Amino acid sequence: MKIPFTPQLLGDLIEKGYTHLLASTASEPSMDAALTLKPVRKKPELYNLPEGYETFYKITREPMIMATGINETLIMLDYDTINDSITSSDIFDDSYFRMSEEFFHQVLESLEDYAVITTDKNGDINSWNSGAENVLGYKEVEVIGISAKIFFTPEDIAIGVPEKELNGALANGRAIDERYHMRKDGSRFWGSGLVFPLYDEEKNHRGFTKIMRNLRERQEAEAAAETQ
Repeated sequence: MKIPFTPQLLGDLIEKGYTHLLASTASEPSMDAALTLKPVRKKPELYNLPEGYETFYKITREPMIMATGINETLIMLDYDTINDSITSSDIFDDSYFRMSEEFFHQVLESLEDYAVITTDKNGDINSWNSGAENVLGYKEVEVIGISAKIFFTPEDIAIGVPEKELNGALANGRAIDERYHMRKDGSRFWGSGLVFPLYDEEKNHRGFTKIMRNLRERQEAEAAAETQ
C-alpha cells in the first residue's frame, strides 16, 4: 500500500516504533517524480540496502526536511499490508482502541494467565495486557505496532496461517486454534487461541482481539496422569 507522506503520518510511525525510512527515487508510470519511503525498525546498512532503495533517513520528532532537487515531488509511504483492501485509516487510526483502553484496563490486567491482544485490520498490535507478557515474554513497548505474526512459527508463517486466521475470524465471527506459538526467547509452547473481529458502534470493522493461553500445564498434567 502506498499513501501520501504527511507530518501526522510521521508521528504515527514514531508511535508504532519505526526508527528509519528507506528511500527510493525510482519513478513509477503513474508518478512522474516521486520519492518512496519504506519504514523500518532497525538502522539499515547503507551498502546493504534492499533492492530498489538508494539511501535512508532517520526518523526524529523534529521536522524532517528532504531536499530532492525536483519541483513538486510526491513523497509516498510504502507500508506492508496483508491485502489490498487495507487502507491507511485502518492502520494508523487507533482512536477506537484508545477510547476502550481505560475502561477495560483493570479487567485485562486481572487476566494474568491469558494473553489478551488487540490488533488493527492489518494484524499490527495496538494493545497488550500483562498476561500477554507472561505468556509470550515481550513487554508492551516491544510489540506495539509490530505484526502479530511474531507469535507464529516460521512454518505457519510460510503457509499463510496468520492471514488465514484473521480472514476466518472475519468470515465466521471467530477463529479457534490450538497450535505451537513462539515466545520472545525463541522457545515454543502449545497454546489455545480465540480470535474475533472488533466493530465500532456503527458496525465498522476496526480490528481483531486475540485471547491466548499456554496449555503447557495441561499437557504436563495429562502426561503425569498417563504415567500413574
